[in-house]
Amino acid sequence: MTFDIGIITPRYLQSHPGGGQISVKLLADQLAERGIADVTVYAFDGDSTEISDGTVVRRLGTIPRYPYALANGVAYRRLRNQMADHDLLHAYNMLLHPAVGRLSTTSGVPSVATLNGYPFINSASIGIRPSRKRRVYEHTLLRGERPFLFGQMGGLDTLLPLSRAVKDVYERHGLQGASFEVIPNMIDPSLMITRSPSSDGISRLLFVGHLRDQKGVRYLIDAMEALPERCELTVVGDGPRREALERRRSANSAAERIRFLGHLPYDQVVQAYAAADVFVHPGTWPEPFGRTILEAMQAGLPVVTTDVGGPADVVTQPQLRCTPGDSGALASAIARAITDPDAIGRENMREVHARYHPDVVIPQITDVYSQLTS
Repeated sequence: MTFDIGIITPRYLQSHPGGGQISVKLLADQLAERGIADVTVYAFDGDSTEISDGTVVRRLGTIPRYPYALANGVAYRRLRNQMADHDLLHAYNMLLHPAVGRLSTTSGVPSVATLNGYPFINSASIGIRPSRKRRVYEHTLLRGERPFLFGQMGGLDTLLPLSRAVKDVYERHGLQGASFEVIPNMIDPSLMITRSPSSDGISRLLFVGHLRDQKGVRYLIDAMEALPERCELTVVGDGPRREALERRRSANSAAERIRFLGHLPYDQVVQAYAAADVFVHPGTWPEPFGRTILEAMQAGLPVVTTDVGGPADVVTQPQLRCTPGDSGALASAIARAITDPDAIGRENMREVHARYHPDVVIPQITDVYSQLTS
């Protein structure tokens, strides 16, 4: 059976794409390449129609990011006359999930939505320290919008959280009783990383991500003091906490073994994976998944993470998971990883292909499509 799928996402194929944009493109590409679906992507990041790797991409202008109710209202009006020909709608990257739920209700076209973030939930309740602007929004407009937004999301037939952690958060914050099917992100099978570790006895640790409080990089910097001098840390990424983190490094006895590279083009991020010995993901919040963890596992790296959120589902070795916000526990987990990185890395490569290859994930998604369209 071939489906006709409309994928709705705020942005598609922009420069410097984040994990969510990479994931939605993988979904569209895999559905099209396998002949499973005729795919049209609707995005709100310009005014054009184009073909990208077999997928029709229609950009329907731009929409405001805030307030969320306004963004969804504008998106709904632009989308409502284009949905009738689709067998199913798939909402991705959160912002427009309420609009897609409303479209599904009014058009009668079944819908699913991937849950890969928490924009409609107060930040503090999921362990995030919000900016002042975000905090004001949460305590004013969003407080009134939330029942309306969640009400529209009630029109979505099935919700696809990326991990058990995401499902738990949404069940606690307004979507209890919804139909959930946990389906993870998939790896990019075209990503080929040939590791080139040095033979100089140095254990090279790597972090890749946006430098925000909830990423926990401050605890990784502190952990360096408890690790052997042969351990070096490279931090790839930029963000609002970079200056504070660099000051923290300067006050650290291991400062000379920590370097910040800032934002890098993706091909240079791949090179960083290839040169590393251990990947560290020290988050302190229920992160929905963590695409960088999959990429590190594809590269054959051990991954050390905290026992919270989606990353705790992905990293199966309990000795490499630790309590969030505990630099001592993080250092101990890293010390275990550097004892035999090659064996752990090989195990990770087997694991990531067995659980997250498109051959495994796409059938889970199409099973849901079939149930809703039959």
